[in-house]
Amino acid sequence: MPSVSDGLRSSVGLRFWWRTFEGVQDLFAEGHGAEGGADDPLPFKTYRGLPRHVLPEPARRIGDARWSFEAFRAAHPREVPSLDALDQRTLSALLYWTYGVCRIELGPHAVWPYHRTVASARCFHPVELYVWLARPAGDLPAGCYHYDPAHHALTLLRAGGVPDAVRAATGVRADIGLLVASAWFRKTAFRYRDYAYRLCAQEAGMTLGNALLTAAALGLHGRVHQRFGDAVVNRALGLDGREETAFAVIDLTPAEASPPCAALQRPFPVAELRTLHPAHVQTNGTPSRAWSGLTTVDLAARLTGPGAPIAPDGFHLPDQAPDADGVLGLAGPEPGPGGVELAAALRARDSGGRMFLPAALPVAFDHVASALRYALEPVASDHTGAMCRPLVDAHVLMLGADGASPGLYRLDASSGPPALVRVPGRDWRAVLAMLCDRTPAVNSAKAGALVFLTAHRVAGERWFGARGYRVLHQEAGIVAQRISVLAAAAGLSVRVTNGYHDGMVRELIGVDAAHVPVFTLVVGRRRPTAQYEPQLTW
Repeated sequence: MPSVSDGLRSSVGLRFWWRTFEGVQDLFAEGHGAEGGADDPLPFKTYRGLPRHVLPEPARRIGDARWSFEAFRAAHPREVPSLDALDQRTLSALLYWTYGVCRIELGPHAVWPYHRTVASARCFHPVELYVWLARPAGDLPAGCYHYDPAHHALTLLRAGGVPDAVRAATGVRADIGLLVASAWFRKTAFRYRDYAYRLCAQEAGMTLGNALLTAAALGLHGRVHQRFGDAVVNRALGLDGREETAFAVIDLTPAEASPPCAALQRPFPVAELRTLHPAHVQTNGTPSRAWSGLTTVDLAARLTGPGAPIAPDGFHLPDQAPDADGVLGLAGPEPGPGGVELAAALRARDSGGRMFLPAALPVAFDHVASALRYALEPVASDHTGAMCRPLVDAHVLMLGADGASPGLYRLDASSGPPALVRVPGRDWRAVLAMLCDRTPAVNSAKAGALVFLTAHRVAGERWFGARGYRVLHQEAGIVAQRISVLAAAAGLSVRVTNGYHDGMVRELIGVDAAHVPVFTLVVGRRRPTAQYEPQLTW
């Protein structure tokens, strides 16, 4: 069970769940900040007075997008790429394709000009990415670095390999190194106030998902750690733990390394590390008390120990008996290794433009199937000692896909080949009208499919305490990024939206209040618009 540092764990965690999911209007009634002025936070974190290392040009091809999926590796065991060390070019590719700037929007109406490989609300991109090299990468010394996407460069924060205190506080092996995803709350909270906690956790999850895809394409194994000693990791990176705090750690090891060990069950060590006070540029002066609820719930989620391995089955809906005429198989023919280039998919990935009006022509079901086939593949994490299916469930509302009858389906990946199992007797028209009304910038009625990701908030609270909120959002983010990237490889766009009525979606799916919708993904084919977003070239 979880171990946290104060008694706020259950009460604060549950209150924030309900305020976020069912009280979005109440949150915004408290007021929200304006954007577009000189006081906006900088779109990129920039340190001053510290050593900088410009990375080489990132590779334009890095490998297949499916190597992080257990089923795909098992089907092609002799072709799985493997890497046992990083050089600067591989490190450049890893960081760039995980969270780099891939497109810049130009023109007089370019209000959110910087587009990265991961979707972000209003392109605020509150996640910061750090890499800790266990040993030198070519001429780059071992040490802890911050990744600067604006200049594709690294800023050295702390020299030397991964300290024992960090290894003990995270449970990592760190054979090659670590990736750390943090949330710099101000970049989103200046506008969204307390609601920013949800957006930061979601984007952290999508960034983790992208890092796992990229690492595997390059020949690395990534294991996600979400139950670590916050104080130790924040101190190691020079983060204050309030304005910015570490959200997740990815342990990088060779692809052929032995399976990860079980989660530790002892208190985290006290970090005997030199305190860092790295200076970085700040422009926004909004006092952090404007998002005090966010800070309160985040501080309540601090851990003093990682707790026991979880029971994953308790997070999922029970299996349903499929109707013989209502099953759509997803495990159809697909290209072999090298047939789905990850870099090309990430270049193509987009959210459909500011006004997403999907093309009216139906999409091919095979394209939707390829986007969903691996969505719920197991992830290596510190939840259990083995690979663990993401702690979310997925339902798909098919609307305009050739070869699939309209209606609601559950994505079943619990046993055997993945499939969409029809959920009979569901009238989805009211939900579709609600989505169009709540998010007029997205015409959901023209979509090929809508994907609803839900999480079991009670199980999250039971196993993770207040930390369950961000853990389950990150789990859903991993799945959302998988769908977004594989949809892009099939020529489709995916729009992540939080604009929906929670109760109506739950009623459609047929779940009680313990199961909460975390994401809605609108899947369709983008039509040409006047939005000018040239891809970056090197």
